[in-house]
Amino acid sequence: MGFSVTATHLILFIAAITVATGIVGIVSETADMLKLGMQKKSLSAMETIKTDIKILHVDPSSYTLIYVLNSGSTVIDSNSVAVFLDDVWVDFTFSIVDRSTNIDNSLWDPEEVALLNTTAVSSGKHKVKVVVQKGISDEYLFNK
Repeated sequence: MGFSVTATHLILFIAAITVATGIVGIVSETADMLKLGMQKKSLSAMETIKTDIKILHVDPSSYTLIYVLNSGSTVIDSNSVAVFLDDVWVDFTFSIVDRSTNIDNSLWDPEEVALLNTTAVSSGKHKVKVVVQKGISDEYLFNK
């Protein structure tokens, strides 16, 4: 009987080691996935922090001309820009007022001022909101 008890304990010990090894593998893989997810989230947050804009002036003469400074430290793709007049999305044209070294008109470099030309507004108080990549935005209140 002594050998069979020892053999049973040995089999249970080996089974426990096998199960523990499997659990360690799963926990290790889960930890790696969490680490990768946190790294991606951190990089995205850093990019968001580095992106910023500032509406400098709105000229509501015949058309509404919006002057916006890329005050962050990242390049902004002009295709990611959206303009809202009085909380309504409006179509616009995009151009750089004072271009830096980049000759690609679709890229908006830091410290460059963009001119967003959109539709005319009626007289009264208005609000313009410009939104760029990662949801970064700025608002400006003006009268015509």
